[in-house]
Amino acid sequence: METKNIEERIKALGSDIQIVQGQIQELDKKRLDTVAQLNALHGARQQCESFLKELNDDDQTASAVAGS
Repeated sequence: METKNIEERIKALGSDIQIVQGQIQELDKKRLDTVAQLNALHGARQQCESFLKELNDDDQTASAVAGS
């Protein structure tokens, strides 16, 4: 093997390393975005469950008042 070939291979590997590091950064950002979306969905579900509980509580209160 010649020194030139090894040096070219080192340069190519350096470029590949940069590409993979960029892909990792993109994946990290996508993961954070996806986790944020999941958290938002959980929050929306909790809000809906809270609304449903309030409606049920209001219905029970209204029934109790009407029954008095």
